[in-house]
Amino acid sequence: MGITNVKRNAKHTATISLGVMGAGFLATFPIAGTPYGVVLQSGFEAGLAGGLADWFAVTALFRHPLGLPIPHTALLPKNREKVTNALVNAIQTNLLHKESIIEKLQGAKIAERLLVALRDRLQTEEVAAWIASAAESLIRQIDPAAAADAIAPAVRNVIRDIDEAHWIDKAAKAAVERKYEERAFDFALLQAEKFVVREDTRARMGAMAAGAIGNLQVGGLMGFAVNAFAGFMSEERLGAMIQEFLLATLSDMRLDTHPYRQAALQSIRETLLGLHENRKAVDEVSAWKHRIAESPALETALAEWLAKVQIWAVEKAADPQFIEERVLPFLRNALDRTLEHPDAVDKLDGMLRRQIAQLVENNHGAIGKLVKENADKLDTESLIAMMEEHIGKDLQWIRVNGAICGFAIGLVLGVIQLLV
Repeated sequence: MGITNVKRNAKHTATISLGVMGAGFLATFPIAGTPYGVVLQSGFEAGLAGGLADWFAVTALFRHPLGLPIPHTALLPKNREKVTNALVNAIQTNLLHKESIIEKLQGAKIAERLLVALRDRLQTEEVAAWIASAAESLIRQIDPAAAADAIAPAVRNVIRDIDEAHWIDKAAKAAVERKYEERAFDFALLQAEKFVVREDTRARMGAMAAGAIGNLQVGGLMGFAVNAFAGFMSEERLGAMIQEFLLATLSDMRLDTHPYRQAALQSIRETLLGLHENRKAVDEVSAWKHRIAESPALETALAEWLAKVQIWAVEKAADPQFIEERVLPFLRNALDRTLEHPDAVDKLDGMLRRQIAQLVENNHGAIGKLVKENADKLDTESLIAMMEEHIGKDLQWIRVNGAICGFAIGLVLGVIQLLV
């Protein structure tokens, strides 16, 4: 609507300028014999001629002036095919040329604007919902079995490259640092207590002790004492004595100050910290490592693990709280860190410019074809009206300029006529 009004205003101005020149020319007839009349009449005459000539030229582009089939008028309707082909050729060879596009995009800071826009838009609920939906859809598209087959070779190489001694040493130091040996020792004491306190254990220990005493081959006074003790102590009493002794010892070893406890723990620590130098232990871990790496069941295990991860990820993607508290802050921080590195932004900007230019260049034929198809859909009258709508304003000012320039030239020629 604005372009139409401007065009109409320009056409109105051009018509007024032509009318002024015609009225001025007629108004100078009464004073045509005076010097001023000669000069003014010459000016208005030239202005009228210039305005009419430019009106004829502008009108002849779009239609026949006054409807008369004058040769070489209505140029655009008669040359519609040439005009359309020239427009398509200009688009394909000039406007959409790769180098020209890159040059025009230079300094546009596409990447920076895009990153800032993305960061700001992350605050909106619509973007959060879109991210959740896109993430869930993408995760569901993953085939765990296919993904497992794809990553299995890399996983096998990683397993094969593991330095057994290094990781054994690292694991042992971590275990000692976190005092896992004390927890393991206390667990062993607890299991030992559970075993010793059982009635069948007491009976078994009593029987074993009685059998051991009976098998002693001791003579003399010592033999007499042993036989007397064996006759006095039954298997049940022997089992109860041993049981009480063991339970008391196990209970005492729970105390940090007990010397046996500290000695046992120190021995365990030294064993753990020396495992990486134990050739047998390292070889065992190495053999276990290679069995895993070469196992044909690795893909199956990976697929099962990835399937579980996929279920977990889908659940998290559908959780608005997880998206709000974890995903969006992660994305915002990633965008902020990227914006803080101008080199990275410049590289991304260059890549985007090249991709845009390449995309347009690869498809400029299709764009030109689309322009031609859309132009062919319009009838000649509609196409001419559209062209006149967009370029008519400037063409109407040609008429104004023609009238004004003609008037000025006419004044000069009138003065020259008087002087001659």
